[in-house]
Amino acid sequence: MEFNENELIQKISEDDSIAFEALYNHYRMDIYRFIYKFIKAPELSDDLCQEIFIRIWENRHSLVVIKSFKPYLYTITKNHTLNFLKRASVDSKAMGIIYSSISEKRNEMEDNLITNEYLNYLRNILNTLPPQSREVFKLCRQQGHSYDEVAKLLGISRSCVKKHMVRSMRTLKLSVVKEFGISLSLFFILIKF
Repeated sequence: MEFNENELIQKISEDDSIAFEALYNHYRMDIYRFIYKFIKAPELSDDLCQEIFIRIWENRHSLVVIKSFKPYLYTITKNHTLNFLKRASVDSKAMGIIYSSISEKRNEMEDNLITNEYLNYLRNILNTLPPQSREVFKLCRQQGHSYDEVAKLLGISRSCVKKHMVRSMRTLKLSVVKEFGISLSLFFILIKF
């Protein structure tokens, strides 16, 4: 079955549980991984993921007014997860589960795979930038040079360096928000950039 998000949202708002199942199957693992990045506890991440989709089903009649579902989904996921962490900070049982999960041997391969996917995405977006903008971004953001240092290295003005960085960051921000529904800052945190 071809995934047509707008059509599924319309059907879900009309109480179509099969359409909801298709939407759930499409996004479940992405949402689980997103939550797991914050929680680091598989069972709790799965529970929170289920709660997110239950909330979507409970609010299904209002989904049709949402212009873009994916950013909406990531926003409510982030908010729900952060609210859970706030509540958990005063709930010793929940914190115990989180701490024990963190202290257990983490699945490094899965974390590295997710990080590599994000890094590949970043590389692909950077490759769409003009060559000089890409070079300025790499020197400033990846190698930690100041605008003045980059200007001197490339033989351009500081304002030109700033212009290239603004253009690069705007392109990245728009792309990350569109693709993942998260802020560029959170994206950089997720990839440990």
